[in-house]
Amino acid sequence: MTIYNQAIESYDEKMAKDVIMLAGRILLESGAEGSRVEDTMTRIAITLGHKESNSFVTNTVINFMLHDESYPRMYRIRTRDTNLHRISRTNGISRRLALGDISLEDAFQELQKIYQEQSIKNHYLFYKFIAAAVISVSFLYLQGGHLTDVLTALLAGSFGYIVVEILQQKLHAQFIPEFMGALVIGLVTIIGHNLIPGGSISTIIIAAVMPIVPGVLITNAIQDLFGGHMLMFTTKSLEALVTAFGIGAGVSTVLIIF
Repeated sequence: MTIYNQAIESYDEKMAKDVIMLAGRILLESGAEGSRVEDTMTRIAITLGHKESNSFVTNTVINFMLHDESYPRMYRIRTRDTNLHRISRTNGISRRLALGDISLEDAFQELQKIYQEQSIKNHYLFYKFIAAAVISVSFLYLQGGHLTDVLTALLAGSFGYIVVEILQQKLHAQFIPEFMGALVIGLVTIIGHNLIPGGSISTIIIAAVMPIVPGVLITNAIQDLFGGHMLMFTTKSLEALVTAFGIGAGVSTVLIIF
C-alpha cells in the first residue's frame, strides 16, 4: 500500500507564502527583472527563517516553494506594466521585514494596498501626456531638429503615447497598442508637416516614437542575461522585438499610404 505524506501548513507558513508570492507578483507585474523578483522572494523567506526556499520566475509564471515539505505555489502573470514606484515600495517593505520594523501581517496588508492600486489611473494620463511631450521635444533637440518641428513632435509623441496606454488598458494585448500608437504618430507627423512645412519628417517621427520604445524591457532583458536567466532574456528580447516591429509597421503603413 502506498502512503502519501501530506504536508500540513501552519498559519505562519501560509502567511509567509502569501507575503512572498504577493511581493513577487507586484514586482513582476510592475516590470522588474527576474533576478530582482527571485532575490526579493528569497530574502523575505530567509528573513522569516526559511533558508531552503526555492523560486523560479519567468515573465508569465511565478513558482515558489517554502521548503521541501510544503505545498508549492504558482501564479500566472497576465498583465505587465512599468511602474518603478511600485517596485520601490515593495522593496521597501522587504527591507523593513528584514530589519524587523514591520510584522508579517502588516507587511501583507501593505502589499495588498500596493497590489490593489491601479497601475494607470485616468487622472495620471494627463501627467503622462505632459511627460511624453517633454520626452519627444527633448529627443527632437538631441537630433538637431528645427524649431518649426517642436509643436508637431510634441503632439505626435504625446497623443501616440496616450493611445498606447489606453489600448493596453482595454485590450491587454501585445503589438496592437504599439501599432495603433505608431499610426497616430505617423498621421500627426504628416498633418503637422503639411501645416507647418520646413522641418524633417524623419526627425519628428524618431523623436515622437521614443516614449513608446520598449527601453525598460530591453534593459531588463540585458540584466537577466548577465544574471544567467536565459529564459527571461529570450522571452523579453522577443517581446521587445515584437513591440519594435509593431512601432515600425505602424509608421511604415502611414508613410506608404501618404
